[in-house]
Amino acid sequence: MKTRRNLRWQEMNKSNIELSHLMECYKTFNQSEGKSPRTIEWYEHVLQLFQDWLQSTGKPTNLGSLGEPEVRDFILALRQKQVKGKVLSTHTINNRVRALRAFFSWLARDEYTSDNLLAKMKPPKVAETIVEPLNPEEIEKLFSVINQSTMMGARNAAILATFLDTGLRVSEITQLKTLDVHLDQKYIKVFGKGSKERMVPIGISCHKTLMRYNYQFRPEPAHAGIEVFFLTLDGYELTASAVKSLMVRISQVSGIKRLHPHLLRHTYATSFLLNGGDVFLLKQNLGHSTLKMVEHYRHIASRQAAILSQSFSPLDRMNLSELRRNQTKNNGSKSFVYQNAGKHRH
Repeated sequence: MKTRRNLRWQEMNKSNIELSHLMECYKTFNQSEGKSPRTIEWYEHVLQLFQDWLQSTGKPTNLGSLGEPEVRDFILALRQKQVKGKVLSTHTINNRVRALRAFFSWLARDEYTSDNLLAKMKPPKVAETIVEPLNPEEIEKLFSVINQSTMMGARNAAILATFLDTGLRVSEITQLKTLDVHLDQKYIKVFGKGSKERMVPIGISCHKTLMRYNYQFRPEPAHAGIEVFFLTLDGYELTASAVKSLMVRISQVSGIKRLHPHLLRHTYATSFLLNGGDVFLLKQNLGHSTLKMVEHYRHIASRQAAILSQSFSPLDRMNLSELRRNQTKNNGSKSFVYQNAGKHRH
């Protein structure tokens, strides 16, 4: 009778394990690590896209058939893919590759593979695009289309003010608990990404808007189990999709087509820095674990500051009489100064 060896995990052949099984194991691992449901869902989504692509192209989906060549072919397919007539952004492609890199890193760490098969593979470069923050005139327009004398309008204005004055994410807005809105001390406690709590101050304007909603228009919760601050008219929890739909409606009515929740967060961060806020305070307020993203906001703020610095023009501040005299003679002619300058060349 042939006896079987008592193999160790490192000695077992794992090349035939299907990607679908590995995806389930990875999901369990992420849940045990305490990752947020949204993060786990994101990993699942990307891995499902990868598996669907493998199957659609007739490629095998067992572990032994997966590696850098397959991932690179997948990236090329992503670059050619179009959604609603538009190709995927470099940011979207980069995010999906980062998810795959995390998955392959886990495979190596849990010894499904002898080493990390994507260790030498760098994520695709992301195009540097400049996102213009909302200006004061646009923000004024957003609030002007909301009827704050109604229950829904008061709530919507409070949500918009909170976005712009705190930089909260959509999920943080909808999960904000009543007990964590400290109107008496003008701050809110946020339970954000990575199960991290942070305290974010609110300004006078935002405070007044929240006070108006809370004390004059906020309905009673539909039942004792509802703890969130922002509610539907019937007293139920407001969902993230409802808030996104709200932004779409405000965008359509106001005519500011580029409006979306993340633009409000972006506007908050840029304005905070332009108003003299510290990058370390901004990092804390936004709930970032590193300064990397905050540096991006500082770059945008620096660009905005450069445009605004026109009022600090050294030549304008000198108020030179000779220039004023020539400008008076010129009477708006653009050619006069250049013609005049040509006579004094040596």
